[in-house]
Amino acid sequence: MTTHDASQALDPSDYVAQHLQHFSTASSASASAVSGQHVGVVVWNPYALLLAAAVFAVLMAVAARRDRGAVFSLGRDTGFARRLYVWWSCAWRQGLASTLLFIVAAVAFHFLMPRTAVPLMKFSHELVTSERARNSPMLSLMIAAMPVLVAIGIYFVVSLPLAGYMVRNGFDAHAFPGPERFGFRHAVLLGLTTYVWSVPASLVLADFAVTLPDHAADVLRAIFVVAWGMYIVLPRQVRRVGRLATA
Repeated sequence: MTTHDASQALDPSDYVAQHLQHFSTASSASASAVSGQHVGVVVWNPYALLLAAAVFAVLMAVAARRDRGAVFSLGRDTGFARRLYVWWSCAWRQGLASTLLFIVAAVAFHFLMPRTAVPLMKFSHELVTSERARNSPMLSLMIAAMPVLVAIGIYFVVSLPLAGYMVRNGFDAHAFPGPERFGFRHAVLLGLTTYVWSVPASLVLADFAVTLPDHAADVLRAIFVVAWGMYIVLPRQVRRVGRLATA
């Protein structure tokens, strides 16, 4: 009897294999059930949200102190369709200009990198002693990445006035009032306004993860970007142009 029971008993490896197979089958069944129900899961980073809220609160305080009125008003009777049209006129110009600038910057970086990488690294190495660089991995990383950091800085500096000019062209297409002569300083200030008021939305989207079927997450992000641009960034751009016209 004992011999018969022993022959019927499973080998430990077979026992583990059977349970693993059962677990994988149950997991796949539950996963298919979840996907069949199209459950959406949203994951937020509380620290990113707090940082975005803090930046937005500071911007709101500064804007309220300057404008002493409706911070996000366009100053005219503008409905949803016209607001969307004006935003799109500015957005596609900025997108096209940014794409062309990125292509030019990528080509320039490809050809200038071999010539400028060594001088930049030598210059940064002279600013920081070798002993201090060895004791600080972050400084060593910054020295190694100095060519890339310089390229990013140049790209950002050039993109500021470019964004300002594109936004101003979009406003001109809709007969928005502005300064008679829109100079380089005006373009830099308008580009800075555009980027600064886009920071809170960027912080939110950077740590926003959502699981939805059929690219619904991308659609949700796009709706958030458009709404933020229409009702937050666009009014601040109009206010900036109005102040430049009266300055």
